Amino acid sequence: MQDSKKTKDQLIEELAELRTRLDSLTGTAPDEQADSQHRLDRKEIKTSIQFIGDFGLVEARGLDVSDSGIGFEIEEDIPFDMEFEIDGELHQHRARMVWMQRLNNGRSRFGFQFTNAPTSSLLWLYKELDSDSQ
Repeated sequence: MQDSKKTKDQLIEELAELRTRLDSLTGTAPDEQADSQHRLDRKEIKTSIQFIGDFGLVEARGLDVSDSGIGFEIEEDIPFDMEFEIDGELHQHRARMVWMQRLNNGRSRFGFQFTNAPTSSLLWLYKELDSDSQ
């Protein structure tokens, strides 16, 4: 059965079984695995980042709606290309959005996971078109 058709209880039960199986195969506790796999060392940066979404129309499945908003899910990744400098070195990456949070000050905070896919030419093209219009 596809995960999207399972109940929350079924998914939780399946996850617990998978963690138990993984623990028996690796010899480590699930909490140790989560700590070592999910959060790599991070360093604070203060740099400008340019990014552009590489997608067209996205199909989603609605979850809930209220007078103030809507919740929905999508099945595929939403790819982005990004470019930034750290210590004078240019970094260009293809990434997928993994989380977004609206902050109390009205700003938005994003988390992206780099992928191994090569960047597209969208960011370069957008910058070229922008420089031509000035």
